[in-house]
Amino acid sequence: MSKATHTIRTATLALALGACGIANRTRTDLPTGPVPDAGPQVVYARDGSVVQGGGQPSSPRNGPAAERLPQEGSRTFMLELYQKAIDEKEALALEIKNLEATLEKSRSELAAALKEKDELQKKHDALEAERARLQEESFDLSGRLVTAQIRRLESEKILLESKIEWQRLEEKTGEKPKSAPERDEPPAKAGAEPKKP
Repeated sequence: MSKATHTIRTATLALALGACGIANRTRTDLPTGPVPDAGPQVVYARDGSVVQGGGQPSSPRNGPAAERLPQEGSRTFMLELYQKAIDEKEALALEIKNLEATLEKSRSELAAALKEKDELQKKHDALEAERARLQEESFDLSGRLVTAQIRRLESEKILLESKIEWQRLEEKTGEKPKSAPERDEPPAKAGAEPKKP
């Protein structure tokens, strides 16, 4: 049960109990026995004041009857309670409107945040795919570089072996052959296709 509903029900119950108390108060709250004044019959109003013969209430008496009639049962007090209940109801209705506006704002902010999260997740997935592609490309380039280095070292090895063999031939014959290779380019590999002009 909400606080506003509970407050309204409590105020309604207080009004109903107050109305029951007003109806029975003149019978039970007034002093029993003869009235102390020997004058005309005294009539008491609902708020405890004495009603004069003209129907106008006089100032409240300070006797035991006035002390025994509490303000809680008066019509003015009941109206004040009712007004307080209405004011409280309006304040609670205003608070509910403010809370609903805040809730709606929070919902819209949550929806925007979820949308932004989805967009960021898509960007993250795209960047992750790009990273994986670049990593695979890097591995491929690394493999090609290693293969090229191996071929270069093999070519240098073949070139050095050729130079060493050529120097041995020179030492055996004692003269420099005419067809010695002057350049540092490696000779063509066995089984490699000759370059076409």
